[in-house]
Amino acid sequence: MMVKRSGRRVLLAALCMASAAAQGAAPEVVDSKWTPVGWGGGGFYFSAAFSPTDDGVIYLGGDVNGAYKSEDHGDSWHMINNGIASYAAYSLAVAPATPGTVFVGTEGGLCKSTDAGGHWQLLPRTGTKELHITAERNKSIRAIAVDPTNSDIVYAGTPLGKIYKSTDGGQNWAAVYEPKSPDPAPPHPHPRTGNAHSDKPHDGTIYSVAVSPSEPATVFACTADAGLLISEDSGQSWRPLDTPKRAASVAIAANDPKVIYATFFSDGIRKSSDKGHTWTDISAGLEAGASMKEIVVSPQNANDVYVIGAKGWNGLFYASHDGGATWMRSNQIHPDREADPTLPEETANGKTTALSTPTNLSINPKNPKQLFISANWRSCISNDAGATWTESMRGADITCVFDIRFKGNRTYVAAMDEGVLMSDDNGNQWQALWPLRHTDGLSGHYWRLAITDNGGADRILSTSSPWETKFNNQVVLSEDGGKTFAAQKQGLPDYLPTRNTMWGRAYARALAADPKNPDVVYLGIDGDADEGKTGGGIFKSKDGGKTWAQLPNQPPSRRMFFGLAVDPTDSNRLYWGACGDSGGLYRSDDAGASWKLVFKNDRWIFNVLVTADGTIYCPGKQLWRSTDHGQTWKALTSFKTDGAIVGLEVRPDDPKTIWLAMTTWHSGADGGVYKTIDGGETWQDITGDLPYRKPLILRFNPATSELWAGGVGLYRIKQ
Repeated sequence: MMVKRSGRRVLLAALCMASAAAQGAAPEVVDSKWTPVGWGGGGFYFSAAFSPTDDGVIYLGGDVNGAYKSEDHGDSWHMINNGIASYAAYSLAVAPATPGTVFVGTEGGLCKSTDAGGHWQLLPRTGTKELHITAERNKSIRAIAVDPTNSDIVYAGTPLGKIYKSTDGGQNWAAVYEPKSPDPAPPHPHPRTGNAHSDKPHDGTIYSVAVSPSEPATVFACTADAGLLISEDSGQSWRPLDTPKRAASVAIAANDPKVIYATFFSDGIRKSSDKGHTWTDISAGLEAGASMKEIVVSPQNANDVYVIGAKGWNGLFYASHDGGATWMRSNQIHPDREADPTLPEETANGKTTALSTPTNLSINPKNPKQLFISANWRSCISNDAGATWTESMRGADITCVFDIRFKGNRTYVAAMDEGVLMSDDNGNQWQALWPLRHTDGLSGHYWRLAITDNGGADRILSTSSPWETKFNNQVVLSEDGGKTFAAQKQGLPDYLPTRNTMWGRAYARALAADPKNPDVVYLGIDGDADEGKTGGGIFKSKDGGKTWAQLPNQPPSRRMFFGLAVDPTDSNRLYWGACGDSGGLYRSDDAGASWKLVFKNDRWIFNVLVTADGTIYCPGKQLWRSTDHGQTWKALTSFKTDGAIVGLEVRPDDPKTIWLAMTTWHSGADGGVYKTIDGGETWQDITGDLPYRKPLILRFNPATSELWAGGVGLYRIKQ
């Protein structure tokens, strides 16, 4: 069964958030070193490239955590996000003439490194508000190409259909190709001017650009509606070749520039032996109905050619050693269960697992038998020309963490797409608790955790939203430390509310156990009631999560994120952080029978924290504190930001020590983690070398005196 990933990027486009934060007096910047403690795999990787000269060096990009680098042929990976513009990294290219020069195309623009990924710089005018030289999901296969003899000459294809060229390493750009006007639709009067016009949509995406290795003046471009283009004068002029109209990728033989291979999505593969004048369909032997995405050719032998594709979620890899006359299929991966502990039943007892939705195929110029595939869930490497594949994800953390909890020597994590995992050695090794394999109704998004004692065993409760919309929100409960588990739905909505929700439909993102009675648990699901429907809101369980009942009275707004808490000093006192038109912080003094708005300085309250003595911390654009149950408030920050505070933690043995994380809801790579040791009088910036600068979760572990940060990736630091 292929792993499904529905909604991840859509949700994270509304989720991954940051902005430069500066208090009235700028926070002191502290040189902070964070330790990665997550695992690899379990997400979508969209770009890959080998170094042309440094054998063993591979670059990798993902949809939500930026760029990675391996220096040992994919055996291990580390993050290289210093200065990157956006964590959505969809296209990569390494300059053949100066391999320390690397380009990464992101949603925020084109970034360049001159020290092999050590530092990135956003190239001028490439952002969305100017030239829009960006890379986007499913629209940028190989959108960047560097001249093999001159690293200052760079070509970039854009999602809007233009090709730009730079002759000074990306400092300045000139458009060398623009799509023709769309085919006219039947004209009709413009509603304001009365002039006839056409508004037929036009998709001119440039999926890929490639420079001929031995004839740098020859450049190819793959377009969404003009097929394969060729320029034989370094981009000054272009002409279409006689190919299908939607071209995905192109590969030119290094030792014979007349030999060209190209992929055309559902139209298969074509080959030319005369530099594109005539073409032969070489799709025979490929799976019917498949979409062929990227093709590469060996730099040593023009007959050794490799291609990736997909049919639904099922990934395909084919190799040919006779120029495409015949194809060998190979799509099984030998998993690395230690580095990627997800879905253990699919990889148990030496099982291989199937490739899922490959996105990029890269060949090692120093060793053409070594290939790398970036893909959904498990990227992989082959050392035998694609005959066998091994998962290559160690350290390439792309997990979207939504909760972290500590119990004894155990750390529990809820991950958006991967489920619930546990470590009993402080994050060195992880064990998946559920799901154990792809399971309809169980696989999906996991949000929050409540860990309580159940007669010596850990009772684990997690909120869950299955991927398939035919299944509704639920909780998953284990009463024996994760050995067995079951989904619990009794009393929860039997449909998915959509009115006044954060992301278009209801998600079960909030959970709070009563500190005085672990059998009493509250659950938050966003979504106001429609006519004849119950909607989301706050639900209560009196039996540890087995059955639920919707509170008879709800706050004015049920649009929420993490904002649900029980006051440890009074079990009848609840807090609800709401967002939008009726947003703010609401309090109930009677276990939810009635609600009162107690904070309205900000209408977007994504989280709320109540400490052991009843002190409330309410984060919005600023952090506020109340010591009288919300009657009065004091601002603890004066950040200048268009973002919000979501991650929040207070040290239990020293309430003057507070940590917060600033975030914004886009893929931009700014934000930060801040600390005060004087109750908010002054702040320190402790973001340091944290590769993902805007975590959503901060948790302090008193047993180890460590702060953990979870957002995309998982990290800890001694405090």
